[in-house]
Amino acid sequence: MDNLIEINNLSVRFRTDEGLVYAVNGISYDIPIGQTMGIVGESGCGKSVSANAIMRILPPNGWIETGTIIYNCKEGIFDIASLEPDDKRLTLIRGRDITMIFQEPMTSFCPVYTIGNQIIEAIKLHANIPKSEYRNYAVDLLKRVRIASPESRIDEYPYQMSGGMRQRAMIAMALASSPRMLIADEPTTSLDVTVQAQILNLILELQAEMGMSILMINHNFGIIAETCDNVAVMYWGRIVEAASTKELLENPVHPYTRGLFKSIPQITDKRGTKLDYIQGTVPQAYNMLEGCPFYPRCSYGEEGLCNTTLPTETMISPSHRVSCHMWDTLLKSR
Repeated sequence: MDNLIEINNLSVRFRTDEGLVYAVNGISYDIPIGQTMGIVGESGCGKSVSANAIMRILPPNGWIETGTIIYNCKEGIFDIASLEPDDKRLTLIRGRDITMIFQEPMTSFCPVYTIGNQIIEAIKLHANIPKSEYRNYAVDLLKRVRIASPESRIDEYPYQMSGGMRQRAMIAMALASSPRMLIADEPTTSLDVTVQAQILNLILELQAEMGMSILMINHNFGIIAETCDNVAVMYWGRIVEAASTKELLENPVHPYTRGLFKSIPQITDKRGTKLDYIQGTVPQAYNMLEGCPFYPRCSYGEEGLCNTTLPTETMISPSHRVSCHMWDTLLKSR
């Protein structure tokens, strides 16, 4: 098995006062060993929920309705989605084999404990080293993520660090167990452009050093293009297009993917040129739609087909798949 994780037909639901939320609707993708898989899409498309399902950290009102999450671990191959909540294998997965960094580290760190205390807590749980070495190991982790003067900064509280430093400390905590996979859920959203580049370069350097797989979740196609080997475009809880990053950049087919590309500012744009944008918003996820969920916002949709029948997935090439009724017409329009 060349993949660390294989997700097949995954669906996630939430029960709320307003009704049933169809958050993720039958997605499938693989995360190869040592490679980076990117998921891109607007807010509310189900990117983070699908990642939380891998970790089995959904809130109490959420559950995996269908699908499998096949994990190729040291102890063997098993389905994460089928494990009971008290299964010991989940403890091995969370924080040891698979770790996660979030887009806002200030809300991930506890404000009343020092950065060092929180990193040491992760070391206690997942690193097999003597107790006398906990602090030294934590300092080494901070050095590893390029934090200056780690011997003193280990005793600082989260509010005493900048956003970039907190994100580096979060990465250090995630590396405490030498994980096999890192889930990066929009890790640079709240950071300025220079710090974003530093954090992304750091993640890629650590990946090369440790041989980790990475699941990179982002709404920024520039970041995805720079960091990922493969990418899946999500819309309304579905994967509408997936391909190798190179192929998707050279030949986007789905109207939603093209709309995302057009909304990126180009260096060749003239001063005063208005950015293109996709009109409308992502539909509410309280009702299962009959047709293509992108139809209300699509300029290529065909009435009587796109608004009544959900498109099936088509393989354009061995590494490129798309879910669109009009894919053939769009492919020829390039």
